[in-house]
Amino acid sequence: MLDEVIEHLVPRPGRIILDGTAGGGGHAAALLDRIRPGGLLVLLDRDAGALERLIARFGRSGDVRYFHANFCDFDQVLSEIEQEHIDGAILDLGISGEQLADAGRGFSFDRPGVLDMRYDRSGPLTAADIVNRWSADRLASIFRDYGDQPFSRRIARAITEARRRRPIRRTDELAETVAAAVPAAWRRKQKIHPATRVFQSIRIAVNDEYGSLTTFLNKIFDYIRPGGRVVVIAFHSGEDRLVKTHFREAARRGLVALPVTTPITPAAREVKANPCARSARLRVAVRLAAAGQA
Repeated sequence: MLDEVIEHLVPRPGRIILDGTAGGGGHAAALLDRIRPGGLLVLLDRDAGALERLIARFGRSGDVRYFHANFCDFDQVLSEIEQEHIDGAILDLGISGEQLADAGRGFSFDRPGVLDMRYDRSGPLTAADIVNRWSADRLASIFRDYGDQPFSRRIARAITEARRRRPIRRTDELAETVAAAVPAAWRRKQKIHPATRVFQSIRIAVNDEYGSLTTFLNKIFDYIRPGGRVVVIAFHSGEDRLVKTHFREAARRGLVALPVTTPITPAAREVKANPCARSARLRVAVRLAAAGQA
């Protein structure tokens, strides 16, 4: 949704923009072109490998700064570079193609590998820890809350029974366990693999994605200049609900205006070119001036 991001973030020469999920640099490249000359692009990512690729792509010029950081810690980054306020921020909450394609990261059951799923590989909690240590009730809870999984308890019980025989260490083992746990008739009617939402739920839990997003949304508007914008692209209902709730509350308090009240979805041509984009939902908020503020 690059065109939509540019349209609603409105990058211009001299502006300071924060990309909290820099990833492969697709948004960064377009933003950098538009904030030059005189602008500053602040790139954050939890994946150290992604940052290395970004540095190789854009170099270490004065108008790009790189930080190995969770986007919820953006305020610490801004303090480090002595910037009290910025003109815009973008979060694209989708997992990157590079991460999905790397079997060693354990994000996808399409590529058998170890159950890891950490964005930051120095993090203490892995997918294998969750799958093999969490109780059936706790597993069912994340499958329901983070994945809208209709057979959450059934799948959780199947996992706990399977791990009694031997630990579940690999993505293909987990996918097979999940597939066997759901009714065959239901499975045949689905367009996606029955493990898709389970993997999503575990990834969210491993990386505390909802916690990070909530922390970011609670404080970002304190750092956006009047007229500046915050754009968030969510990919599932729980994320989008969080963004919608926080944006609407900020609007109720008079902090922001919402130029669009319903989420913006990708054009049909983009979905055709990139089927993974089909679930993307973009929301935008514009910071208003406080009383007595120019």
